[in-house]
Amino acid sequence: MRIDVTPLTLPATADEAGEVGERFRAVSDHMERVNLPRYAGTAALTHEERLASWLPNEADDHLVRVVADGDRVLGISSIWLPLQESTDVLDFGLALDDDLVGERRLAVAEALTDDAMRLARELGRPTVMGGSPAASTGAVTAATGFGGADPDDAEAAPLVARGFVLEQVYRVSVADILDLDLDARLTDARERSGDDYETIAWAGPTPAAHRAEMRRLHERMSTDAPVGGLALEPETWSDERLADFERSKTDGGRTMRTVVVRHRPSGALAGFTSLFVGAAPADGAGIARQHDTLVVAEHRGRALGMLLKLANLVELRDHHPAHPRVGTWNAEENRHMLAVNEATGFVAVAHEGVWQRKDVR
Repeated sequence: MRIDVTPLTLPATADEAGEVGERFRAVSDHMERVNLPRYAGTAALTHEERLASWLPNEADDHLVRVVADGDRVLGISSIWLPLQESTDVLDFGLALDDDLVGERRLAVAEALTDDAMRLARELGRPTVMGGSPAASTGAVTAATGFGGADPDDAEAAPLVARGFVLEQVYRVSVADILDLDLDARLTDARERSGDDYETIAWAGPTPAAHRAEMRRLHERMSTDAPVGGLALEPETWSDERLADFERSKTDGGRTMRTVVVRHRPSGALAGFTSLFVGAAPADGAGIARQHDTLVVAEHRGRALGMLLKLANLVELRDHHPAHPRVGTWNAEENRHMLAVNEATGFVAVAHEGVWQRKDVR
């Protein structure tokens, strides 16, 4: 069975006329069909939002590779190439048509996996990371000891056969904020955290007064958040990188909402959390995406994680009523943050595995 893998050319705009625009929209529609059941709607994006998220930026290059049967997209690989740190890494994830089954599904997955590994060799990136469906337990256990995967799954099998190791499993969770008594719980969280801490909230780009501290918190996110055995280097954030990151998340029309917690005695920011909110859906049942949440190590143990999450959920409720649900992703070994999520009201809906091989040459 011959399977051709071809590159996707991104259009200048999501509604661009002609072959390039039509092919992009077909791939974007394919992503929605695959991601909706896989991640319970937590990865939903419009064409505009997806184009903005796929465009290369200062920190990452991005490639999309496609397997198609005529006009029908059978599968894609989304490939990320870090440009500032971890420049020996190629990170890819597959999205396969749910109607593909059996040997044909496996063959498409193998073709896309081999294509990613070939690109890694050509680009001199010997560390390759790939994803697959996972679970809280499985025949293959993650190197962290938390979560597992089925080695016979069509996306996992090519990785197992090519010597990849399951390094981490992420839990995908969703909370329905209309079911939560947010105001009372936020008041309780403020009392538990104490008078030394206050929350500050904003929408959109980071205000100038907080950029230096937010750069520091993003850098701490790259060292303090659990990454298992993944070969990821500590990050350095400039004002330009922060602005580029925020543009990539909002240029397609999404709104970014951020809450930070400030340590009053020192003036330092002790942690932050951010949400991305897409266009309001007609049915009023949108799902916002929880992005990073961090409390730096020296301020932990004061219920600040709960304070941050609840404060931002109140921001979401008050400003985005068409998005009553929130999705979030957390490493299964990050038991403290998972406990915070569970206590907040998040419920697990899916799992995703991260595999790695370090010697692709």
